[in-house]
Amino acid sequence: MIPKLPQPYIETPAIDAEVFLRDQSPWVLIDVRAPVEFAQGHIPGAISCPVLNDEERHQVGLTYKQQGQQAAIDLGCALVWRDRAVRAREWIERAQGFCDQRGTGSLKLLVSCWRGGLRSQLAASWLAELMPEVVRLNGGYKSLRGLLLNEIAAPHRMHVVSGMTGSGKTLLLHQLMNDAGFERSRIIDLEGLARHRGSSFGHGVGVDGQRIVQPSQQYFENELGILLHKRAKGPLVVEDESTLIGHVSIPHEFRNQMHAAPVVVLEASLDDRVAITFQEYVVEPLERGCDVDALWKILAENIAALERRFGGKDTAAALGFLEGGRGSPRLLSQQEAWIRILLDRYYDRAYAKSLQLAERNVVFRGERRACHEFLSSQI
Repeated sequence: MIPKLPQPYIETPAIDAEVFLRDQSPWVLIDVRAPVEFAQGHIPGAISCPVLNDEERHQVGLTYKQQGQQAAIDLGCALVWRDRAVRAREWIERAQGFCDQRGTGSLKLLVSCWRGGLRSQLAASWLAELMPEVVRLNGGYKSLRGLLLNEIAAPHRMHVVSGMTGSGKTLLLHQLMNDAGFERSRIIDLEGLARHRGSSFGHGVGVDGQRIVQPSQQYFENELGILLHKRAKGPLVVEDESTLIGHVSIPHEFRNQMHAAPVVVLEASLDDRVAITFQEYVVEPLERGCDVDALWKILAENIAALERRFGGKDTAAALGFLEGGRGSPRLLSQQEAWIRILLDRYYDRAYAKSLQLAERNVVFRGERRACHEFLSSQI
């Protein structure tokens, strides 16, 4: 039975997810699912404009189970119909601001819900009362996410950059990104997508001294899928990672391809790795404006969290060296001791156990410049 919708109702055109992925630039994507659904995962760049809030969605869901589809539709419309014009104007204002910030042309809205059903139809109808360029996404978020997961699972040629903690693997990736003539889209910074560098110290630290929140698993996968879809043809370069980057996991199909791919091992002395680690975990947060005391609190918590695997003696020594360097946070000479003990007595041992390079296809070893030249020549 076709559900009865309230009037006035404007039928709007729709496009398939493949069309959107081929060219996202004209559109501002309006996600009309409830906030809890949006938080679980959404398409990068989408704007949350819920038709129903979380409590309203819960009420409609209960009504659907107890009384059926039409009763649920009637309740949903009763909850939101009177204020539809106010909501639609607010959505348009937000979308216009996003469009202006992005520097694109005229505003064109693409409306999506979970499966391209009634919520997106109603929202698109409300918007169409106020502006002409309104289109729905066939299949909604579910269809678009399915395409992105397929993109991740598809076969990819790649080289994997491996190396001990602090050897500068991310620096090498970013140098390749910045090369003139090199296809930036073929460098996949998984740690950048995960907002985490993959170790106990790997979370970013914000200017407020708080740990930067990682994206949801779905958002991480969606962003990776879009990058893979957009990339130029040719092999990828990715940094070697374990399955987990913080609390985000690399999809197993992509991780399996990484494990089978040719490996380039970036080599660096312990002194160089100490300097790189100091730059990444001390200097950069301070330069972003993080307070010294707030940063030192997080660093101490990170070291203390390693005690079970690191051992009480080494943990206490590292914490002592850290506290001793608090007064001169920007001097490498004052931070070297705790960084060196962590690299030498914890991370290097963990690296040797986890990566098992003897079982993989290592095609090149060298310092950063040599690895840079090798990868450029191969790709």
